Amino acid sequence: MRRLIIFVAFVLVGITGFAACTVNVNQNANQAANANRVNAVSQTTSSPIASAPVAKARWSVVVCSSRASAVTMSAGPSENDSQLFATYKDGAAQKAFDFPARVQNLSSVYFKTSGAETNPVELCVLFDGKPKKRVAFDEGSESHIINSSDDDDNDCRCTQ
Repeated sequence: MRRLIIFVAFVLVGITGFAACTVNVNQNANQAANANRVNAVSQTTSSPIASAPVAKARWSVVVCSSRASAVTMSAGPSENDSQLFATYKDGAAQKAFDFPARVQNLSSVYFKTSGAETNPVELCVLFDGKPKKRVAFDEGSESHIINSSDDDDNDCRCTQ
């Protein structure tokens, strides 16, 4: 009889332990399934930050050709309020550069470019992808005020 009681107690403890183990396994599986559902929803539901489209630059510049080892470019609302935003190095793959974000919504910008030595440089300033100003020089630097309303500059040969 004593053995029977011990056996029954052993079986009950074993079943209870097994049931508890099963509940824990199912709880983890349910938690994982819920987490997967939440992740799936968060990937399909757009948040204001994640869904905000990246604004395409309105003002940009393309280096058409340069024999200078380096060409620096600055832009801003005015000559006294401009910033260096790009340096093109001879032979670099990147030839197109966006103006600084703070001038992208302006209708008029100041643009200055400088060559490292006295070699020919040719650039084209674009507004909404349309050529607004061809900038070419052989020595030193060149600066301009460029308006978005200016006629397209058909001399910009590298944007045609």
